[in-house]
Amino acid sequence: MSPVLKTVQTTLSLNKLSSSNYPRKEKKLLQHGSCSFPINNVQLSFRGGFEVVSNVNRSHKEKTCLYDEGELEALPHVQTLREFPREELVAKVVMVRFDSTILLGEKLDLSSQSASKALYTIKYLHECGAKVILMSEWSRKINPKLLDAQAVADILSSVLQLNVIALRCISCKSPLRREDLQKADIFLLENLSEYKEEVANCSKFAELLSSEVDILVNDSFCQSHKVLASTVGVARFCYASMAGFSFEENLHQLKKIAKTKKKPYLAVIGGGNLKRNAAALQFLASRCDALVFVGQMSFQIMRALGHSIPTNLVERDAHKAALDIVQFAHDKNVLMSYPKDFWCTNQHLPTELEVFPAHGVSASWLPVDLGPRSLEEIYSLVTNSKAYPFEIDWSVAYHDASLPLVVDIGSGNGLFIMGMAQNRKDLNFLGLEINGKLVRRCLDSVHQSGIRNAYFIGSNATTTFRSIVSSYPGELVLVSVQVEHAAKVVN
Repeated sequence: MSPVLKTVQTTLSLNKLSSSNYPRKEKKLLQHGSCSFPINNVQLSFRGGFEVVSNVNRSHKEKTCLYDEGELEALPHVQTLREFPREELVAKVVMVRFDSTILLGEKLDLSSQSASKALYTIKYLHECGAKVILMSEWSRKINPKLLDAQAVADILSSVLQLNVIALRCISCKSPLRREDLQKADIFLLENLSEYKEEVANCSKFAELLSSEVDILVNDSFCQSHKVLASTVGVARFCYASMAGFSFEENLHQLKKIAKTKKKPYLAVIGGGNLKRNAAALQFLASRCDALVFVGQMSFQIMRALGHSIPTNLVERDAHKAALDIVQFAHDKNVLMSYPKDFWCTNQHLPTELEVFPAHGVSASWLPVDLGPRSLEEIYSLVTNSKAYPFEIDWSVAYHDASLPLVVDIGSGNGLFIMGMAQNRKDLNFLGLEINGKLVRRCLDSVHQSGIRNAYFIGSNATTTFRSIVSSYPGELVLVSVQVEHAAKVVN
């Protein structure tokens, strides 16, 4: 296996399994990589990576040339819940590693694809007749209501419209028993973040988690780049392991963006451990037009570029790897961007915040977020690169795409656009609205009413307005915008 594949931004899941005759004790390991998400098929967000655990046989046909330095093996096959026979799920105990940031956030958008796919994984298993055990990590930072496992179970019960019961088999260190599973169909284990054995991938802890479990479904794409007991360890004790519907969707997007030839191609890189991720960073540098460092790795890049940084922010043994990446990017004519300032907190007075230049953070201060200058530079880079391009067939949107265009930013329920379109047939009206559910309703109304000079697009106009209107074949004559958004859009 090539060294690049071991750390490239691919979240792989599980070994290819046959659909029947699974030996109970056969070890099936999760395959994993870093967590990566596309933004409108242009930007690529990369959060680190690590070695892929793999024993999947690959044929010569599964190789593809993805960058200049040579061949990179294609993503291995991923066994998914979609492919698994439904009848094999009946009366099975299925453990689902779900993503708490999707399902337990303070504001859950049920119309979003990520939330709907994550919920569908659980409901699908329940409808197939499986006993479902849910597990994840969570903190009150993402939702103040996450007081304990029972509170989380109540939230999931409300969202799923199914009864979820909290279990305490971890803290009491007693294996789950079959008779415990007769009380309901869906159960929730305790908060995994409270157990150091989770991060250590402790074999005994993983065996405790997986007691009485037949099948593991990993539906936490953003955690799958970590070697955890709940992802890697548990899979060793289950006779079948596979990716859930949310994981599958993210992997599909990753595969799609890995093949894109659209320009510009920007990588926004967070996380730390630059030395471990060096091969993945070189891969990105070979594909992208710019590398935008925003996390711990940015300090190693700054140091390689000759800037002084506090010693407590220096990663051990990472300097040579950082120098190599800087040189590699320079040779490829790839722009390297790093933060210019940070919001920092005082180690002795945690409530005190102050902005420091990136190369001038005092020893007693700790960076906690990007500063205003850094955010402005990133926004400028994305805007000037014409990111978030919309490919709109205006001839389909309007009967006559040459008519002057009126744009309403934050069109809401669309009543203003619909009313104006009926009264002014000499103009085309476009509504830009960030709420996808409202946009779908508006488009349905346009279709049902037969109006041919009104159209709606789901979008954050702060970043997409110029890209959208620049492709319109006619003249832009008027823009109406909510006051709170006006400055961002005009700028």
